[in-house]
Amino acid sequence: MEQVLTILVADDNPSDRTLLKAILTQFGHKVITANDGQEAVDKFDPQTIHLVCLDVKMPYKDGWEAALEIQRIAEGVFVPIIFLSGVADPVALSNCLRVGGTDFISKPYSPELITAKLNAIARLLVMQKTLEEQRDAMTLYNEQLLHEQEVAKVVYENITHSNCLNDPSLSTFHHGSHTFNGDVILAAYKPNGGMHLLLGDFTGHGLSAAIGALPLADIFFDWTKKGFLMRQIIPEINARLKSILPTNMFCSAAFIDIKVNDKTIEIWNGGLPDLLFFSKNGDQPKRFNSKNLPLGVLSPDAFECFVDPVSFLPGDILMAFSDGVYEALDLSGDMFCNSALKPLYDGQVESTQALDWLVDLLGQEGVLDNPHDDISCLNVCLDTSIGIGSPEGEITKSVDQAPADFSFEYALNADSLRNTDPLPYILQIITTVPGLSGFSSQVFMILSELYSNALEHGVLQLKSDKKSSLDGFSNYYEEREQALANLKEGYVKICVKVASDHNKRMLVLYVEDSGPGFKVDSISYDISNTELLYNRGLALLNQLCQKVEFSRGGSAVTAYYQWHID
Repeated sequence: MEQVLTILVADDNPSDRTLLKAILTQFGHKVITANDGQEAVDKFDPQTIHLVCLDVKMPYKDGWEAALEIQRIAEGVFVPIIFLSGVADPVALSNCLRVGGTDFISKPYSPELITAKLNAIARLLVMQKTLEEQRDAMTLYNEQLLHEQEVAKVVYENITHSNCLNDPSLSTFHHGSHTFNGDVILAAYKPNGGMHLLLGDFTGHGLSAAIGALPLADIFFDWTKKGFLMRQIIPEINARLKSILPTNMFCSAAFIDIKVNDKTIEIWNGGLPDLLFFSKNGDQPKRFNSKNLPLGVLSPDAFECFVDPVSFLPGDILMAFSDGVYEALDLSGDMFCNSALKPLYDGQVESTQALDWLVDLLGQEGVLDNPHDDISCLNVCLDTSIGIGSPEGEITKSVDQAPADFSFEYALNADSLRNTDPLPYILQIITTVPGLSGFSSQVFMILSELYSNALEHGVLQLKSDKKSSLDGFSNYYEEREQALANLKEGYVKICVKVASDHNKRMLVLYVEDSGPGFKVDSISYDISNTELLYNRGLALLNQLCQKVEFSRGGSAVTAYYQWHID
């Protein structure tokens, strides 16, 4: 035999013990002998002994007792035990197997039989050693995989989560069917107040589904911070996912733009269940169904963006959830969309308790204990304070905070107005001014109000009083989109100037449009009426700026914003 074994032989008969030792030694094995069962137990070492041969009848401890002790000492290490017996009693031999024996050898010994049994045991030991090595390798690999998954999960959560999810207006529920969740909930404050929200559901489960959330989150957070509109962010996300995801993978999503200045929200639904809007003035929630294909399906040229606008009052609630809720099975085997969600759709659930009601329902129906899909829910209690005065984080100061004096002009003709939003680019330039990045939220709010007034009321000549009703907002924005698409002539000019005087800094924003202007003396700067649905922008500008001046019959406005450097 090729494999050399260390064998412990225990037999109280000296002649039998010596004979067996001689046979085993002749085969090249190392033999350790014991005179009785207790001595066999004392000499047994699971790290060095490969095989144990025990006589059944021995003093102090018989073979069966010694076998049990040896197996206890081995602690899971596989050590074959062969019993030596001079009797052919079936009961005694069955006891040998019952206490963990691998085989037995009858006396008198037959060298040929011993050789055959040792060869079989040697093969068994080789196989056992191979299995143990594979087991150890698999255990190590599994530990490394779990560690890598935990690290990847932390990185994934750091990328896809933001402090905005802690906003008191938001309530979320996230329940994954795997370590990685293919659903994603993103929230980011906009520079001019308000918030962008996205609930996404990637095809599949686990890591393969979750990995698509990384580029999605990167664009969502970066472009929102820079002031891009929802209508600009969605096509960019679609183009990125289309370019990197396999053809059978996409992301069903709902994108929500909360505009606190005019108390409206815009909803883009691409492949998710209906979003529910609970108005304090309505009995049943208004449902916003999917009007778009999921992200990553269409090429950039074929992609279209259909958005539902709706106005809100403080206290109204918007609810969204993924397919994991809609397609879950209740205890009777029916899909939730068929029966379980009916009370929610019929307005029988109190809007402020809708999320808790839904989570409790999922628990009662056993869905959370055995989810077949990732489950995500998002609840937003709408209010005009969302994103207003949100923390901008620590601001890195320049070494010397050197004064910055410069100016530039940004002019847009009709073609540019139809296809370009200049605000993110202008904001990027402005916030390079030392110290001004800490006030980017206020600056963007001023800039966006000036630009939207110039475009909508100046160039497009839309009337604000169309927003006087809750449904009027939808009509207003439909008219805006149509007028912008048909725009043939007109312009908006934006001039930016920064002046420095010791620790005082002044940002001067001049916005001029091609419109006919308006009666400047009719402006109301009263912002106290929170129920007013329009004409609040100029009042807000008056609060934020040191001075606001109109010229050219109202078709031009100059806003002066002052800040200090400590």
